[in-house]
Amino acid sequence: MKVTIFTSSKSQATDYYRSIGPFSRLALQNKFELVIAQQEKAMWHDIYNTDIVIIQRPNSTASLGIMADAKRMGKAVIVDFDDHLLNVPEDNPASVYFSNPQVQKQIHDTFLFADVVIVSTQKLFDLYKPLCNDKPMFVIPNGWCPSDLPMTKLQDQHDPVRFIWRGGSTHFADLHTVKKQINDAMELNTEFTFFGMPKFMMYDFNPKANFVEWNSMFIYFTFMQRIESDFGFYPLVRNEFNESKSNIFAIECLANGMAVIADSYFKEFNIPGTIHYTNPEEFYNIILETIKGNINKQELVKMGRKHLNEVLHIDLLNKQRYRILKGL
Repeated sequence: MKVTIFTSSKSQATDYYRSIGPFSRLALQNKFELVIAQQEKAMWHDIYNTDIVIIQRPNSTASLGIMADAKRMGKAVIVDFDDHLLNVPEDNPASVYFSNPQVQKQIHDTFLFADVVIVSTQKLFDLYKPLCNDKPMFVIPNGWCPSDLPMTKLQDQHDPVRFIWRGGSTHFADLHTVKKQINDAMELNTEFTFFGMPKFMMYDFNPKANFVEWNSMFIYFTFMQRIESDFGFYPLVRNEFNESKSNIFAIECLANGMAVIADSYFKEFNIPGTIHYTNPEEFYNIILETIKGNINKQELVKMGRKHLNEVLHIDLLNKQRYRILKGL
């Protein structure tokens, strides 16, 4: 069996979590051939010389052309979605691209060529199942890979308490849902670090904030290991797009010894190791409780890590991926 992943240069994190990461591990363990090619540079013989084509986050003319050629050549096609690309909100800079009628049509046409559709959340399953024309569809959550994200030594809570957020400009509106509370909290016995957001976009945030620019996926992993933060926080605007999102950040935090603060509205973040709030005032109160030492970070992380091992371990989730491959 030969499998080829056609990856995009614009989606490093999702390619790692949804295609290159899990299928590379699966290929090593099950001894099948895996090739990784770039969508933008794909040639007809890259498709001809494989058995199964995998495309993550299909939304371009290039990805659609690869799938169309694969079907003409009698190849099996797996597509994977990790976001609700058909409903990117206007407060997200990516909406300019994804709201384009041609892009919308390309995403819809994806379902015509796919033999199997994989999504990362139940919400995405519910939204995209009607588009699948009764083709097989599976929910496979994002997983924790111990070789790439080894669990760090669990540290006592620091003084001052350390908080971390990560995301790019597409999460600008999300961060602003608790902007006032973050700014107020930075005047207390805390340290806040923001990874990935351009500093110029944070002009109205407290100048005590620390900023780290995005480089690459594994530089980020190393950064998360070394910063030894106490809590990660992940505010989101309440909309259908964010309801469909997965909990990658929670996985990264727990592996690196951090408990997670998230809005209880989002089911994907209702996992062990997470402290929930329902409004900005509750978010701020959680910050205050951490400063007072009233939240047991270590117990939260231990519960969360148990969940990673028993539910979200990549080898458990890859069993379903391997069954899909063998069934094609």
